[in-house]
Amino acid sequence: MKKSGRYRKKAREILFKTLYTYDLKGGDIFEILEEHLKDVRGSLSTEVLEYVYSLAKGIMDSIDDIDSIINESLKDWRIERLGYPERALLRLGTYELVFSEVPDKGRVFIDILDLAKRYINSEETLKFLNGVLSTIHKKYNQNVKT
Repeated sequence: MKKSGRYRKKAREILFKTLYTYDLKGGDIFEILEEHLKDVRGSLSTEVLEYVYSLAKGIMDSIDDIDSIINESLKDWRIERLGYPERALLRLGTYELVFSEVPDKGRVFIDILDLAKRYINSEETLKFLNGVLSTIHKKYNQNVKT
């Protein structure tokens, strides 16, 4: 199942954009997701669509817990002070590292950092995101091998 990582990576990118827009404008996450999918839905596999919807539902169901975990993992910082892209990436990464049954936790790191490189392109931001996600991963996945 070599392509399994690919469909997750594509779903993560779509959801990153959706979470960014949700944070920026507010509204219903599923309406925003539909807006992001309308022009590309035909080119996406069923696996991508199913995964992106499951991520969106899982994140919205756990958003308060996710934000709390992020807040406790930030040193001398508050989630409200983060930029929209950083907050979106941390929410996505935290959900997958802590709440989901994704089989390859290491792949979550790679994909989140790839998205950060692509959309933020700041070495400091990459280090920051990696540090926060590493802290969360160590705390909540002590017995999980990546």
